[in-house]
Amino acid sequence: MIIGGSFSHAVLKMARKGDFRVQDDFGGTVSMYLPEKREIDFALYAVSKLPSKPAYARVDVIVDNKDNLALSELELIEPEMWFRLKPESARYFAKHIVDDFI
Repeated sequence: MIIGGSFSHAVLKMARKGDFRVQDDFGGTVSMYLPEKREIDFALYAVSKLPSKPAYARVDVIVDNKDNLALSELELIEPEMWFRLKPESARYFAKHIVDDFI
C-alpha cells in the first residue's frame, strides 16, 4: 500500500490449495508481508508514472516465470487496504488526508 507517495505496508494473498482465487470467499488467505526493497521500489515507480499523485494506491505485484516483478493491478478507487492488519497505517492515512487535503 502506498499512502501519500510513501510505502505503508504490504500483504500477501494466497489461494487455497488447488485453486487460483485469492479472495477469502473462495478460501484464500491474507497475511502481513515484509516486501523486498525491489518490490517497494517497483510499487513506488508504478505510482510515480500516474499523471497525478493519488492520496493512496494499492499496487498488486506478481512475479513472473523469470522472477521479474509485474504489475497485476493498480487500485486507486476503493481498494481493500487491510488496515485491520496494520491499524497504524489507517491513522497515517487519516493524517495524510487532513494535512494535504483539508
